[in-house]
Amino acid sequence: MVLGFTSTLPVTLIGIASIVFLVYAAEIVVSRMQRVAKYYGVSEVVIAMTIVSIGTSLPELSLHLVGSVNILLSDGNLFPYIFSQPISFLLDGFQVVLSSPESVKGFQDVSATVLGSNIGSDVVQQTLVLGLVIFSSALLADKHSFNFSRKFLIRDYAPMMGTTLMTLILALNWPNIINFLFNGGQLAAGGTLTRLDGLVLVGSFVAYIFYLYTTRKEELAEQGSSDPSTRPRIDFAVGILAMFAVIGSAEIFLEVVEMAIAQTGLSGSMIGVASVGVVSAFPEMITAISGLRQGSEGISLGTLIGSNITNPLLAIGAGSLISTYAVPGPLVLWDLPVETATAGILLTYMFSKDAIGDHLAVIARKFGMDGLAERFEAMENRVISIAGAFLLILLYFVYLYVRFKYFQYDFVEA
Repeated sequence: MVLGFTSTLPVTLIGIASIVFLVYAAEIVVSRMQRVAKYYGVSEVVIAMTIVSIGTSLPELSLHLVGSVNILLSDGNLFPYIFSQPISFLLDGFQVVLSSPESVKGFQDVSATVLGSNIGSDVVQQTLVLGLVIFSSALLADKHSFNFSRKFLIRDYAPMMGTTLMTLILALNWPNIINFLFNGGQLAAGGTLTRLDGLVLVGSFVAYIFYLYTTRKEELAEQGSSDPSTRPRIDFAVGILAMFAVIGSAEIFLEVVEMAIAQTGLSGSMIGVASVGVVSAFPEMITAISGLRQGSEGISLGTLIGSNITNPLLAIGAGSLISTYAVPGPLVLWDLPVETATAGILLTYMFSKDAIGDHLAVIARKFGMDGLAERFEAMENRVISIAGAFLLILLYFVYLYVRFKYFQYDFVEA
């Protein structure tokens, strides 16, 4: 039962409304707190590194925090276990504490939902939203392509790919994979994100913030610039109320997902990918396109890439520190590999496009296609055409199709 309703239609509408409200309330928190901080003289660099940086991932972060607290409160064995086996508490997943199959399933469902929402949001931004931003930028500048700076690809895009790869490595069930490769049997690639893994992810986020502070003060100041509040107490109160709304919306959504899993058999990660993943990417898309209209391409791309770094490092890291997570198989067999491969292929292509064009031109000339050869020879590094932007958008829908058709179940029973 969700807010007194049990039938499918009202519960579905409540779920949709809770996600939309969560994202909208998160935007209010960021804007009001940013203005209050500016009123009290907090530097624009600090504002960008804290409120703006964390605020772009607030919907995902709130879902993780609420979900992790719910996991902790789901079983009464937590505190005796902490005092009796502190090493296991740090290194093992929370399922070792749970005393009933129902508690274990609840732990798995919440884990799958929040992880699917997080990674789903990243995939949306890295394919659909990035494609729309490139397409919009080219149209606004009356061009047929979009130029990436070498500094952006090395300093921002490459760390994003590294973040995704690190999350994938930590999330894999390495003992099972090794046993499967050498001895056969059933593959259960999804592992457990322990508190130690969470510490690694959060520590990496702190290191990333320090890296930003030491290398990008001027750009951070531009992102953190805003008008100071004229009513700081009211803005602060509204920000706090909006924060409670964010937490409440996250709690309601998780209740809706729990009921949806029970009634439809859909997996938690699939619901997270298809709902929160899409809706929570809207603010970044709006901010990015707004930045393009103002001629700030760096801020537009920085918003997308920064969010894709913050999501796994801070949101997944903080949630893992609190409760640990059971990692669903589709996350490590499809979602994270697609996200990592997409970033890796695009980055490699950006730096070798000129050489690829020269090789294709040679082949085209052998078949007498001189016009096509000239087009290949004109290819430049770090440039994506409008056609390339459409390919990124198409890639997102291919990703969703394969996800829904071949990766429907989160956890395979042994």
